[in-house]
Formats: sequence, C-alpha cells, structure tokens
Amino acid sequence: MTGFIARLLTAVVGIPLLLILTYLGGVYLKALIFLLVLFGMWEFANFFKQKIYWDYLLLAGLSLLFLSYSNMGGSVVLIWLGFQLMYFLIRVTFTSRDPFVVAYNLLGVFYTAGLFSFLWLIREQFGFWWLFYAFLVTWLTDTGAYFIGLKYGKHKLAPTISPKKSIEGAIGGLGVATLGGIIFALIAGESVVFVTLLSIVLSIFGQIGDLVESGMKRARTVKDSGSILPGHGGILDRFDSLVFVLPVLYFALTFLK
Repeated sequence: MTGFIARLLTAVVGIPLLLILTYLGGVYLKALIFLLVLFGMWEFANFFKQKIYWDYLLLAGLSLLFLSYSNMGGSVVLIWLGFQLMYFLIRVTFTSRDPFVVAYNLLGVFYTAGLFSFLWLIREQFGFWWLFYAFLVTWLTDTGAYFIGLKYGKHKLAPTISPKKSIEGAIGGLGVATLGGIIFALIAGESVVFVTLLSIVLSIFGQIGDLVESGMKRARTVKDSGSILPGHGGILDRFDSLVFVLPVLYFALTFLK
C-alpha cells in the first residue's frame, strides 16, 4: 500500500468516525479523548524513552482530563496545578534530583491532556458546530498549505524546523481556511466579520502548532511521533495543529463572542 493510498483510507475512515463521536458527545467523546490522551502520552514518552515518569504522567494527565470532564471552576484547577507540581518536584527530588533535566514530563502532561481537554470543553459549552468549525479551519489550512505549497512553494517558511513547508503554502492555507470560515459563518448565521478574523487567527495558530511538533521531532531525530494512523504517523502528528487551534477558539468564544 502506497503512502498516499494509506493516507487517503485513514482519512476516509477516521474523519467520519471523529465527526460522529464528537456529534454524539457524552461518554463517546470522553472515551475518544481518553484514548487520544493515552496514545499521545505514549508517543510523547517515546520521544525521550529514558527518565519518563509514567506514574506522574498518568496521575497528573488523566486527573487533568477528568477535571475538564467535570467542568470544575478555576479555583479547583489552581489547586490541581499546585498539587501536581508538588508531586512532580517530590518525585524528582528523590530520584534524579535534577528537576530541570526531566522537566519535559511537565510538558507531556500539558501538551497531551491539557490541550486535548479543549475538545470536551468546546463541545460541552458551545456545541458540536463550533467544534466542527475548529476541525474545518484546521483541515482546510493543512490541505490548502499542502497543495498550494506543492505547486507554488518557492520560499522556505522554517527551513531548520520543517524544510518542506513554504511561505506560499502557509499563505495559501490561510486563505483557504478563511474562505471556509466565511462560508461557515453564512450557513451558521454567525457574524461574518468575527468568524473571518477568527479563522485567520486560528489558521495561524494551527500552522504554529504544526511547526512546534515538527521542532520536537527534529530535536529528537524522529520522523513521526508514532505509526498508529497509516499514512499520517501518530496521534500527535495528526492533531498537532488542532491542539493549538482549540484553546484559542475556546478563549475567543468565551471572552470575545
């Protein structure tokens, strides 16, 4: 099976499944996010292999995820933040005694459980269609950047991080995502100005998220975060843009809409 066919088949199966589970919400979406976080943690841990504290990752990461499921207030989140940080520091003090060397365990919790939790928060507080909009902007950005970059890309966007990405592709992805956002606003009856500006911002953050994950992989000299999704790599490879889009969208819907 060629890479393109594998990628296409994964998308044909995966995209409808993702949309169905997010549409159903409830326990179905909780189970999906739980699996995404577990696989994301596993892939993140494989970046480093040594000095991964699985007790901390699972305890802190899954408790943060379940905290988002319960829709607790900000004070509870602050309490959680304090206790999980103390646990990490105590754990490190009596093992490696150098918290700076193993601080990537902290990053693993927030990069996986922290960012994926916004899937649930947006679905529960703002509904399926805003979550669909997040998917739409992300997918259109990726697709537009790929095809326009393939045809017109001449100037490297970030050659030391991701040599194949071009400025032309980034602009193309931004334009396609913005157009998609305008169509979404017209169909959904939302403010065209608000959604247009939001689409631009989300597209930019999505591309930044892609570069961030590429930077992590390059630093660890790996091509993909995993192989669970044929043609796409791992969970972190496929959702690297979306996890940067989600918190920005949640902030905009909470404070700006």
